[in-house]
Amino acid sequence: MHEVCDILEQLVREGTLIRYAIGGATAAGFHGEPLATRDVDVFVFMDAAPGQLLISLEPVFARLRALGFDEFEEEGILINGIPVQFLHASPGLESEAVEAATVIEWDHHRMRVMTPEHLAAIALTVGRPKDRARMVYLVELPIFDRDFFHAILMRHQLTSRWQEWALALGLLSEN
Repeated sequence: MHEVCDILEQLVREGTLIRYAIGGATAAGFHGEPLATRDVDVFVFMDAAPGQLLISLEPVFARLRALGFDEFEEEGILINGIPVQFLHASPGLESEAVEAATVIEWDHHRMRVMTPEHLAAIALTVGRPKDRARMVYLVELPIFDRDFFHAILMRHQLTSRWQEWALALGLLSEN
């Protein structure tokens, strides 16, 4: 994982990426106990090419190919054996999560990781069974800031969905 972080930071220094944040189970594991995951989800900001309206991840993949990383496993490009899935951060919640990412120093390696509150809100929007489980895990972390989480929910009109999920998952009494 150290090597993945080093490559991500290199891509930012070089200007290939404007900003990034690790999300998903990998990020959740950095806030508590490590979680099993097949890949690393990396949400990124990139500029559209001049004259283009759509954002393409091709500049990231081209730079990674130049660095010797050109093999894919499922949705992720292998960086030192770890599948990394690059996702352009959509406007709204995901973009906010990238902007608010926590910078973590880990064994002298730097990485940007989404906050547990943003991860829980994103899990709420995705809604798969594993997202429900991840949300319960995150909400129960000692570092989870419920006031910050509720402010995120309000900004992104997710309060009613949270109330439905919290009631169904037995979390409502804690709110």
